[in-house]
Amino acid sequence: MYFPWWIVLVALSLYVSVMAFIWGLKSGQFADQNRARYLPLRGEPLPSYPRGRPRMTAEAYVLLGILVLGFIAFAAALALGLYHLKG
Repeated sequence: MYFPWWIVLVALSLYVSVMAFIWGLKSGQFADQNRARYLPLRGEPLPSYPRGRPRMTAEAYVLLGILVLGFIAFAAALALGLYHLKG
């Protein structure tokens, strides 16, 4: 019953992954592997962060909203599953 939708999801995910990899190759993301290997060893100081309480940005509110909607959807699916299990 749900099997074809999982195939569609896997195929779509594979397509997006391959397209992102091809974009990375064309834009030169993997061009300088020797430089990338030594980046963690460079002696650059760590960035300083402002002190005090961090402000919630619009992106944080959107992510929080998505998280809440995900929990609501999970709870609804769980409730429906338990309801149909009893009946």
